Amino acid sequence: MRFYFNKYIDGIPHVCEALELSQSGLVARRIGEPESLVGVVALELDDGAERVWVCAERVHREGELEVLRFVATSSADRARLSRLSA
Repeated sequence: MRFYFNKYIDGIPHVCEALELSQSGLVARRIGEPESLVGVVALELDDGAERVWVCAERVHREGELEVLRFVATSSADRARLSRLSA
């Protein structure tokens, strides 16, 4: 399931596209995002039915694609992520 979400860098939202999503992380396509060395970011994931806020750290970046791993997710967050990825 693909959907758009906001990634907050220094408090500013930047739209990205989720290409793959799991309970532990996601693969995203960056859209017009500035280059940044910030390692941990806040994500606002919303599929139109449910909104989830999580923190994530960059694992890998190549061109416009980026792999992010969720950090410090609660069991409730993991359940919400599971519903989003279904």
